[in-house]
Amino acid sequence: MNKTKRLKHYLGKIHEQNGDKEYTSEYLFKTAGCPDEYNKNSAMGWRGSSDDDFDEDSGGYDSDGTLITPHSVREIPEEHYEILKKYLIEL
Repeated sequence: MNKTKRLKHYLGKIHEQNGDKEYTSEYLFKTAGCPDEYNKNSAMGWRGSSDDDFDEDSGGYDSDGTLITPHSVREIPEEHYEILKKYLIEL
């Protein structure tokens, strides 16, 4: 029997800190894999960072003086996803 993982819908958040300025951005994504890993990879690529830019102490990525960290992930119903994608980016 072929057991296929079900695609789930998520709202992810990425936090950016640049000096005394802080931003939290929300985005949508779908995955059958680990949503926390997806959010971590999205944070890494948010401003073009790589694994080499990871800072162990802060748990985020340094991108030209901006610290980018995966903030949170929440599973949402597909119906909510379909509405929110009119207002948020999909990664």
